[in-house]
Amino acid sequence: MSYDIFPDEIVDRLLTGPAARYVVWRRIDAGQMVFGADEDEVDGLLFVRTGSLRSFVSKAGRELTLFVFGPGDAVRVNADTLLDARRKSEFAFIPMSALREICSCDPEFSTWAILLFDRLLDRSVQRVKDMAFCDVKQRLIRALCDVADREGRDDENGIVIAPPPNADDFATQIGATRQSVSTVMAELIRGGMLHRLGQQSMVISDIGRLRRELSIGRRTPPRTVADTGHALEA
Repeated sequence: MSYDIFPDEIVDRLLTGPAARYVVWRRIDAGQMVFGADEDEVDGLLFVRTGSLRSFVSKAGRELTLFVFGPGDAVRVNADTLLDARRKSEFAFIPMSALREICSCDPEFSTWAILLFDRLLDRSVQRVKDMAFCDVKQRLIRALCDVADREGRDDENGIVIAPPPNADDFATQIGATRQSVSTVMAELIRGGMLHRLGQQSMVISDIGRLRRELSIGRRTPPRTVADTGHALEA
């Protein structure tokens, strides 16, 4: 189920075409932080080629995951951007000052970039809707479906995610407590939609049933909870 929409021809153009002199390629290990300010020019576009990067905000010891980016995804970065690598990753950075010239000499690249950012906008709108109208269970189910689409592989038992995010990862991603996430995970396991194979992998046994759960139980906007350690709660 994992996907890679970073076209080989685009990679070739970034490596050898007119854009090559502007592009900075980087490889980072799992757990390594990426700050926009690390670049000579802090304002630009970051395109993920391999691996997985997490975009997040942090204040007073609290974190909230904004997005998890996989192969083919793109994100605008600046001096305030916080990213870390969930696994070994490779990405390209293009300064905004060079983007106009790149697009003018490579129209197909422009079209591809527009499609990527259109997808990111859709994800942003969906995240706002989830935070406003969905409870912890629905937000967690959507996060599970998203990670299955990005990183899952088909298996006779369902979709395998290895290694899987842990409860803390999901909690910071959906704005909930670790306890709430663990409670919902246990409910999904009891319902037969999810099971773990030790600490190294997770299996979604019925992704169709999991997706149908998203249309059930719409609720009024949740309240903000100040003492959760995260931004929102059920």
